Amino acid sequence: MYADDKGGTMTIHMFGAFFGLAASYFFHNKTAKGHKQNSSNYISDLASFNGTLFLYLYWPSFNSALHFYGS
Repeated sequence: MYADDKGGTMTIHMFGAFFGLAASYFFHNKTAKGHKQNSSNYISDLASFNGTLFLYLYWPSFNSALHFYGS
């Protein structure tokens, strides 16, 4: 079994993920740790959860449609 990378999407997303991790490591602000405004609240947590749930449910069907109809 192999992964069929249509259009280089896995390569692009892996690069973006590692670039984001590296950028957040090098550009973090040490004085922001423990600051009052540097915390989450209920609304932002709920919005993040809803977005994650939406992607978890609908992303596989989007990718499978590209696989079957994009060939």
